[in-house]
Amino acid sequence: MGIVILNFKAYAEAIGEKSEELAKICKETAESTGVRVIAAPQTTDILRTSKYIETIAQYASPINPGSGTGSNLVEALKQAGATGSLLNHSERRIPHLQIHETIDKLKQAEMISIVCAQDEDEARELAEFSPDYIAVEPPELIGAGISVSEAKPEVITKTVENIKQVNSNVKVLCGAGISTGSDVKKAMELGVDGVLLASAFTKAADPRAVLIGICGGI
Repeated sequence: MGIVILNFKAYAEAIGEKSEELAKICKETAESTGVRVIAAPQTTDILRTSKYIETIAQYASPINPGSGTGSNLVEALKQAGATGSLLNHSERRIPHLQIHETIDKLKQAEMISIVCAQDEDEARELAEFSPDYIAVEPPELIGAGISVSEAKPEVITKTVENIKQVNSNVKVLCGAGISTGSDVKKAMELGVDGVLLASAFTKAADPRAVLIGICGGI
């Protein structure tokens, strides 16, 4: 079964009580469709959303407990209810060495890692670190309303090929511009295991209808 990861980013429509309402929609849709739906809210809302739906952090730090002001300690994220973390999103790029260290910290805590790659070449490099998922997201298409599965299908197929050559256990996600069930269906046909999206859901006039459509493409 495919997976849908919803990045709440820092949108006003997805913080505080609104994040909880979106989480409830995620729960109901996951139960009705059988699709694995995961929310990635603000760190401050992990406790809220994890009551309803599987939740990951938008960022995690590869540090040990101790001094580290401003960090997202993996152990603290887990205690808050997170099951993993998103890493290296184009809006928060981090060095590859740090990505590797954070993936290892998440594994030690039995949490999942979803690492974003800008293209097929970076995806190959990141596959060496054995994350659970790699999401390919050409940055120029993020929030553009144009699906990567339509605009650059070759990026997806090449990413899948590159990753599987390095580590066949790593699952591949498609991000950037995904907004409809048809976008998802096309991406799945190109070989991915699921999708990562944000504003199409969080800023929608009817997020429930959007998510039902997205899950219908899985």
